[in-house]
Amino acid sequence: MIVLIAKNVVAEKNAAEFLQIAEKLVAETRKEVGCIYYDLVQDTNEKNVFYFVEKYSNQEAVELHKNSAYFQSYVPQMQALREDSQLIHCDVVSFE
Repeated sequence: MIVLIAKNVVAEKNAAEFLQIAEKLVAETRKEVGCIYYDLVQDTNEKNVFYFVEKYSNQEAVELHKNSAYFQSYVPQMQALREDSQLIHCDVVSFE
């Protein structure tokens, strides 16, 4: 299992547009084979900070996600609205 957490710092003036695009990305990603969990959460202390919390069955599922047409479309649109973005954590967890 692979867990990713991606931090997004969004200018307050861009938050509504960022959330509209992110909502579409979340909806599409949840349909992917290999996607166990995918959501966007807002930091409770900094309202302009959002985290994509992602859990995939394996690296192949991550690659399918990153190469999807909607990912390739939505991520550049969101990038233009962000002040900063960073992949915070990437971990392989095995429960065997």
